[in-house]
Amino acid sequence: MIGTTDSSSVFNKIHTSADVESYTSVDGIRAAISYPQKAPFEFSSLVLSANLGVFFDGCVLLEVQVSPNGKRWSPFFKLGLVSETFQQSFPDQANEWGIVKIDELVLVKPMRYYRLRVRMEGEVPLLSIGTSGVRDPFKYDEEKATRLPSGAFSAKVWPISQKEQDLPDKMRICSPTALCMALSALGRPIVLSKVLQNVYDPAADIFGNWFFNTAYASQQGLDVHFWRFSSLSELEKYCTPNALIVASIAYGENELPNAVQSQTEGHLVLICGYREGKVLVADPAGQTVAHVLREYDAKPFARAWLNNKKGAAYILRRR
Repeated sequence: MIGTTDSSSVFNKIHTSADVESYTSVDGIRAAISYPQKAPFEFSSLVLSANLGVFFDGCVLLEVQVSPNGKRWSPFFKLGLVSETFQQSFPDQANEWGIVKIDELVLVKPMRYYRLRVRMEGEVPLLSIGTSGVRDPFKYDEEKATRLPSGAFSAKVWPISQKEQDLPDKMRICSPTALCMALSALGRPIVLSKVLQNVYDPAADIFGNWFFNTAYASQQGLDVHFWRFSSLSELEKYCTPNALIVASIAYGENELPNAVQSQTEGHLVLICGYREGKVLVADPAGQTVAHVLREYDAKPFARAWLNNKKGAAYILRRR
């Protein structure tokens, strides 16, 4: 484990080969199982992400099992399969332990332990695995959550409006559009059509699968993990000249002043800076490119992201 945060109601851990307890290889399929991992508190859900290298010529399946005490374990849940040519999610898998909701394991009862299994075939440059969990019960600390870093930062972003795309799915591509802007800002420009092709989840018929978006972005030469945030103060570390954040937000009617949409149950935006009580955002739902770059007041934005979506995001960093 090379990085851990434990703050408020969320935790994040990054795992490498140092966390592998056992390793097998049968008929070209390699499997690695991690040591049991004790979370800092009981959690109600888990999301995994795979940070891959550029030269990827194989396939990798991420799985996880959970336990209340490190002794009695659930079956392994499949959280996603990616390869050079296709990707596959495994929704449902419902049993007495939990259910997989596309890219998130949601538990019936809170758990304290988890264990990873990675199965690989071919050339898979798996650099690390990210694991993020949510405390049960989840609590939102508004005073802490709304605290912005001192000073200011603004990344140079070339705006893209999903609504200007000549595509039948243009209203459903906020995640890959935000990702495309982030890749360009971090020196990895790529056309949106290529991103769409590589993040589409055919099983769920969506473009916003966390696992696929992070895996594809990492293949472009960046370190990418799913991450849960608990405070805007963390932008100082993850919104920099070398790192950016694609965040999930949700809000009710007119709860986010200056937003391009009056309300949304779920939407992805690129956080590209902060200053004087404002969060600077590239919102792909802008009607045109002229409406993409926006400023949101810290308090309602924090509520939309850190409370309503429990800080769900992915971070992209230059290697």
